[in-house]
Amino acid sequence: MLKDKLSPKYVPYVVDGLPTLHGVDGFWETALPMPQTSTLWHSLVALPHPRRGYPNFAEPGEVPVSLENDDGEGDSPDPVMLEAARWLIKNDAEVERAIIDTILSDMPKLRDIQSGIILGDADEPLPESCDEPMVRQMIRLLHLTLHPIKGQLPYFGAELACIWDREHGYGIMFHGTNVVESGGGDIPNLSWIANRHAEGRA
Repeated sequence: MLKDKLSPKYVPYVVDGLPTLHGVDGFWETALPMPQTSTLWHSLVALPHPRRGYPNFAEPGEVPVSLENDDGEGDSPDPVMLEAARWLIKNDAEVERAIIDTILSDMPKLRDIQSGIILGDADEPLPESCDEPMVRQMIRLLHLTLHPIKGQLPYFGAELACIWDREHGYGIMFHGTNVVESGGGDIPNLSWIANRHAEGRA
């Protein structure tokens, strides 16, 4: 983890079995060792990193992850999120596979959406068909977001930059490797989506 890329306001938080977290006021960031999923983050074929405030502190083999207590308070992260972080490390290959498979299955829906709107200047039309190698060139993982929502499996979101909507991006909310919701880049960061699913209202 490139600590010089983190906010100077951050305070370190040490927890067993995880890289040191860095944060303040109920929000922390870290870089989890996830070599498979990191290929969506550090890759010669992935889209260039969009910057614009997105994290860039992860090194090759790591994935940037954010943890935020629902109330934005507390001196320590909710234990549910710490368990989710450990689960992500353990299930790295499955997480990478779930992200790619979700994007591939969403392609028909995304093409339909594109056909009904005027594309932005930087957006690119989606091809009629695409495979995994093509998809890897259309996206870049920006970060994973962990949510303090207890379920049978952890809730986490994946936010990605993408060629088809460079302004808003693309995102997925997962319960384990099961998709709760996918679409715009805000979805991974909305804990109410995970909470609604956990309560059986999704």
